[in-house]
Amino acid sequence: MEVKFIKASPTENMTLLIETPVAREKQLAVAERLIAYGSVYAEQAGYIEEAENPAAEKRLQMMAGEFCGNASLSLAAWLAKKKNLPIGEKTEITLEVSGAEELVHCEMERETEHRFLGRVAMPLPQCIETRAFTLDDERIELTAVVFAGITHILVPVSLWGENAAKKAERAARVWAKELPPVFGLLLFDEKEKSLKPLVAVEDVSLIWERGCGSGTSAVGAYLAAREKKDVTVSLKQPGGVMRATASYQNGAVTKIEITGSVAIVAEGTAYL
Repeated sequence: MEVKFIKASPTENMTLLIETPVAREKQLAVAERLIAYGSVYAEQAGYIEEAENPAAEKRLQMMAGEFCGNASLSLAAWLAKKKNLPIGEKTEITLEVSGAEELVHCEMERETEHRFLGRVAMPLPQCIETRAFTLDDERIELTAVVFAGITHILVPVSLWGENAAKKAERAARVWAKELPPVFGLLLFDEKEKSLKPLVAVEDVSLIWERGCGSGTSAVGAYLAAREKKDVTVSLKQPGGVMRATASYQNGAVTKIEITGSVAIVAEGTAYL
């Protein structure tokens, strides 16, 4: 099987955009092979499909049907590149995206031939709540930010100290049965404004992402809801900085946008 792809780097959250049509029931298996170390290699993959809504330019169908802000920015960057957007100019790109009930609107500015600065309006959380988990016989109460396509659990980096990464990996495996098929554990250092996202896709992958768009929006939504006011936060992640802006009105988070850099790093054909 030959598969045409675009490889993008949104804050180093390496993403494959697959152009070759693949039946939905086979998409996860094909994507799993493509993102493997012995193939094209990436953290995640999504399929470029024709949109049902005429207001959208394309549909992005993620490998596990989740929503992904970084992949949305990646597809918007590629579409802007195809339009030959001049350097220094901006364009609006509207997409259908799996895991999002509404259309996703992206603003892309071309910085160089292959790099774009993107801003995307993110889906709002269905709820922000405290949940109790158990790890090593210890009961832990953590904040869960629940989106339609992914649930993020915020873990204060101070909770597990120097063993935070290993503890998070074990927690992800233990708590998987309590969480949706796609979820994230976010090691969040509020003082340092840093984020280390661990994202799990059921039976496929458990990856420390270099940058996480939905995780960034989850932190923004959490802070806005906690402070009961509009919030803007820039989060240092392993792959760079992403910014979340969350609006709060009448007792609820009403809008979330994230901003990040996207580079188109490769286009080609993979052989499976």
